[in-house]
Amino acid sequence: MTRLPAIPTLGLLCTTLLSLPTMSGCAVHHHWDQAQDASTAVKVARSASSAPGFYGTQDPAFWSDGEERGQSSLAQVTFAPEGSDFDPELDPDGRSLVFASTQHSTRSDIYRKPIDGKTLTRLTFDPADDAMPCISPDGSRIAFASNRSGNWDIWMMPATGGAATQMTFGPDHELHPSFSPDGTELTYCRRNARSGQWEIWSYALSSPGTRTYVCDGLFPQWSPETGTPRLLFQRARQRGGRFFSIWTVEFDGGRCSNPTEIVSASDAAIMHPAWSPDGGSICYCLVSEPLEAPGAWPGQAAGWRGSGDGSGQAPLTRGDARNMQPDWSPDGRIYFVSDRGGTDVIWSTPATPAMASDPLPTLVDATDGGDED
Repeated sequence: MTRLPAIPTLGLLCTTLLSLPTMSGCAVHHHWDQAQDASTAVKVARSASSAPGFYGTQDPAFWSDGEERGQSSLAQVTFAPEGSDFDPELDPDGRSLVFASTQHSTRSDIYRKPIDGKTLTRLTFDPADDAMPCISPDGSRIAFASNRSGNWDIWMMPATGGAATQMTFGPDHELHPSFSPDGTELTYCRRNARSGQWEIWSYALSSPGTRTYVCDGLFPQWSPETGTPRLLFQRARQRGGRFFSIWTVEFDGGRCSNPTEIVSASDAAIMHPAWSPDGGSICYCLVSEPLEAPGAWPGQAAGWRGSGDGSGQAPLTRGDARNMQPDWSPDGRIYFVSDRGGTDVIWSTPATPAMASDPLPTLVDATDGGDED
């Protein structure tokens, strides 16, 4: 059995009665449209297949994401025998991976693993849940979300593990930290208990007492570009199905400007956006027809990539697997969470479009306009 922790993860599909987002991209502990507080969320047990291909003969379709794409294009990176591995975060040098996992406990902890090795180093040991790690640009620190203080807050520890320092203290849930490119500012998302909305906040690490509201949204990530400071994030549309779409916003000197929806779709949830190392492209996941999913996780989700302005969209994965939480590595590969082997663990694929003849969902380059209904 794969036990999914009652902790926030990377993204509900829509915001009808929105509560907390879940670790693998959708509401792990509640239905797509039903709110439930994290403290009372019900853990979901999901059966996992044995994935015999790891040790013997496997149907070639297991490895294939489309025509002319075989086993060499995909690589399994983590190997949880039970539980799940999720929230991948690549070290700035691209040689190691930090992620959250429940493979040793029903509560999630943070681990580090060499990309090409199998040795795991456990970095947190608190009896609470630790998740959503983010490595500082110089590689010396890891910010993460934890409920060890009672509600979800942002914490920080050395990159090698050790004593963690609490960085946020409010009564509202605060998740998904992201460092600015120079490592001086920390941005995160916060659920406003009064309005029920998810908001993005930021503060300079040198002045932790001064917090700045950026805009409404979830899961911010700073662009690695050194030019105009920009944040990439997801936000629910305010009409129609209210599915998530992807936005950017300029944020400089405590001021927010030019909020721009860059990728959206009328019949799909688009979420988990991440920048390429040069800031010129993005990757994300797409869940088609999300309201048809009967349970807590989508049965299928695809990885996509595109330019930083939303143009040039192309799929990275094909098939029936659930592929979520993509993260772009300096080695030219994209690391993501997939259940293609029966258990949610981390895989990687080249950052090149998948090739297949199957019809694709109709996406909208929001910079060219689009129907909000």
